[in-house]
Amino acid sequence: MRITALPQYKRETARFLEVTGTLVKYGLAEHLERIEPEFLQRWLGHEGLEEVARLGLGERVRLACEELGPTFVKLGQILSTRPDLIPLEIAQELEKLQSGAPEDDPATARQIVEEELGGPVEELFVNFHDAPMASASIGQVHRAWLADGRAVVVKVQHPGIEERVEVDFDILASIAALMERHDETARSLQLTAVIQEARRSVLGELDFRRELRHLTYFRRAFADEPGLMLPEPIPERSARRVLTMGFLDGRSVADDAQLDAEGRDRSALALTGAHAFLDMVFRDGVFHADPHPGNVMVLADGRLALLDFGMVGRVDRETQDDLLDLMLAFVQADEREILRIVRRIGVFPPEVDDAALRRDILEFQGELSTAPISEIEVGPLLEAFTSTLRQHRIQLPPTISMLVKLLIMLEGTSRHLDPGFSLMEVLRPYCEKLVLRRAAPRERARRALETGRDWTRLLGRLPGLLDDTARRIERGQVKIDMVHTGLEATVNRLVSGLLCSAMLLGGAMLWALKAPPVIAGIPIVGVFATMVALLHGIRLLWQVRQARG
Repeated sequence: MRITALPQYKRETARFLEVTGTLVKYGLAEHLERIEPEFLQRWLGHEGLEEVARLGLGERVRLACEELGPTFVKLGQILSTRPDLIPLEIAQELEKLQSGAPEDDPATARQIVEEELGGPVEELFVNFHDAPMASASIGQVHRAWLADGRAVVVKVQHPGIEERVEVDFDILASIAALMERHDETARSLQLTAVIQEARRSVLGELDFRRELRHLTYFRRAFADEPGLMLPEPIPERSARRVLTMGFLDGRSVADDAQLDAEGRDRSALALTGAHAFLDMVFRDGVFHADPHPGNVMVLADGRLALLDFGMVGRVDRETQDDLLDLMLAFVQADEREILRIVRRIGVFPPEVDDAALRRDILEFQGELSTAPISEIEVGPLLEAFTSTLRQHRIQLPPTISMLVKLLIMLEGTSRHLDPGFSLMEVLRPYCEKLVLRRAAPRERARRALETGRDWTRLLGRLPGLLDDTARRIERGQVKIDMVHTGLEATVNRLVSGLLCSAMLLGGAMLWALKAPPVIAGIPIVGVFATMVALLHGIRLLWQVRQARG
């Protein structure tokens, strides 16, 4: 290790101890205690857990994430979109994560603005409020005004946040690798891959230019939607760590008392929001991935406004079709079709029990077969579906899982506005539209063209592949690996039998020859070896009989 790396090593070690200490505090260090060296096991004592013993697991996970700071808050928010990986009660608790953070001092915030935008704050803005409106995990938001009189908000990144996120994810990757090495469940969940995916997502959010592009795209996509408003992006006052956008004056959709006092049409607001998000998914293929009530506002003029486009998902045509097929199979209560779709899109463990999976799907599908479509609640349906997949250790692709969570959150927010809201009723025209799109001549021609192109590419490569394979066979470079499953126990017994026979024969010879040491006429080594071999042979015969039984 280079001397210059020592400060970084010291920081990572200190942070590692902080992370593991917090996990212990909330009773979440069981795996670490099993896999870490003895000195760490002693350090990870269970003192003080009585205070949190009365809390549920989900609440303890949430509190630990909040205490550990921005990286873990963001990781928790990402995991809340993966109910196929974690229990539903934990996913629901992680939705409550509060991303608050201490405010930076005014001089620090001003310095970052000036470094990023290349000029004094007084020249960039006519008026800039040093006291932030709010401070979240990644940055804080300030009120300001431009020279043309426009009111804006300026999102300023906390200093050193990127370095801390990198250190935290290095620690998480190390912990995940250790757990995968010692825990079958961790291996089946592919924790290392999940951590790497979360790292890419969080580091992407730290570049505010990405959020600026998202905001610009969605403003253009919904420019003709009269009931929807998005903040105006201000590119000339935005950079990697600073984002400036138009100020929107409104209140959260969760503010029931104020919405009722103003006489807002809750049903119209719910429909506007639902149509906007479904348009994102099925029309644009790019969607706001975090539609909780804090990111949805009602403006003074009655329009709905969407905020915070840091977390955005993308969905291709094939994934749209998969989601459509899945929803149609739910409506038709066709468990065979559901199983077929899940097999196509999911990652199955080798030991999955198809009969048990079909039985579990039938169980939560039972109530749908007789219920009118307007009474089907998408949230409980998808929650039962993901819970079933998790029980069988089946993973969904991240995009599908995010879409499932999006629909659950969308229905929850819409029902908060309008208790009589039916997302399935709103989904039905989208399903019909996509079915018609599939059957349209242009779509059929496009699919035929893609298929033809794939076959042409394959046929073009086929002669070369065959020639290459033939040459490898001629040179003896082709190796065929045969994998036998279920033979490990048989081979082990065979080896044990051979060793037992050798020990019995050797012991008998030593006994017969009275090889020293001899006590009272008994050759100790020969007798001991013979007795051990006999006992092992009896045990081996018992195991063989048990296996046959």
